Amino acid sequence: MQPAQQGIFQAVVSCPSCGQRNLVLPPDLNGEIGCTACAARYLMRDGVIDLLPASSHRKTLAQWTMSWEPIVRVYESRLLRRSPIVGALTRMSFEREYATIVQAAKLTGTDILLDLACGTGIYTRPLAHQLPGGFVVGLDLSVPMLTSASQRLRGEGLDNVLLIHADAAALPFSDSAFDVVNCCGAIHLFADLARVLGHVTRVLKPGGRFTIATFRKRAGLLAERVVRLRETVSGMNAFRPDELEVVFNQAGLTNVECHHAKGIWLIMSATKARQANGLKETYGQT
Repeated sequence: MQPAQQGIFQAVVSCPSCGQRNLVLPPDLNGEIGCTACAARYLMRDGVIDLLPASSHRKTLAQWTMSWEPIVRVYESRLLRRSPIVGALTRMSFEREYATIVQAAKLTGTDILLDLACGTGIYTRPLAHQLPGGFVVGLDLSVPMLTSASQRLRGEGLDNVLLIHADAAALPFSDSAFDVVNCCGAIHLFADLARVLGHVTRVLKPGGRFTIATFRKRAGLLAERVVRLRETVSGMNAFRPDELEVVFNQAGLTNVECHHAKGIWLIMSATKARQANGLKETYGQT
């Protein structure tokens, strides 16, 4: 474990049991993580910090799919995320999507960034390369995805990244910890989006940037019914830009911009208001 990783971990990560920043990392990629405040214990395995070891989270079909090994193996390939078919449906290549997100995030090179629902690190790794004086924390609900991300990070020699197994609806981070929160390909999977956005607002610094890529919903009653049926069956939602603007504003995220709304794909950004009503809570009481 590099000193920079230790420093960022102690600065931004809070114990899920007591909410205090008193967690101590093991010296290598495996071992026990202890809280000096409440004596809670967690594990770090293969470079993944597991802060959700006894999760009672009931996964939807779509979330379960993201932990299925065949999907994990091909996620970044031309069979899935970089597929020409996906590019045709979203009306943009993954490379163009990434460039759009980076521009919307207004990266400075020294930002502390949370890659929320990071998956295999398809965004985490290039963002880490783009932040030589900054740091990226990747968080996901899928351990197989995180394990794959850890292997890929080691292959690229990146040491300005932490990977954390946790729930987006209960982010284990201190208030105002991040300059940027990025969440691409995931907000359509969150059962309680308002709660997740409350946490996003809480962990963003005032004026911090939030970027997303998600499924787009077309206007009309038929489209609405199709999305509702899909959500009921698989847990996968979709949105119109105006719908997201409303829930962003309710969470204290302003200056909402839509950067892409074509085909099945939607890219948007927002900024945390200087006086925001972010979620306030003690982790151990949620």
